[in-house]
Amino acid sequence: MRGFLLGLLTGIVGTLWYTQTRGQLEVNRHFGEMQERANAILNESRRILEETRQELGSALQAGRQTVQQQTERLRHAGTGTAESNPPEGTEQTPPAM
Repeated sequence: MRGFLLGLLTGIVGTLWYTQTRGQLEVNRHFGEMQERANAILNESRRILEETRQELGSALQAGRQTVQQQTERLRHAGTGTAESNPPEGTEQTPPAM
């Protein structure tokens, strides 16, 4: 009878240990999967942010070029000829009144 109770107790302890260990392995596996998903989301966010930065930089450059072209057209229209404009990089002072 004593051997039977010792075997039963050993079986219960072994079952509890196995259940706890297996449960811990499941938790570790789920944690690893969640971490992989989080990393994938962060990588996708970084890629989207980089693309957005590039698009904003391109839009800003295009806007600058448009403003420069319109400014040049207005200068040419105001003076009547392109030869009387000062070279780029110099400022023209308006006549004093």
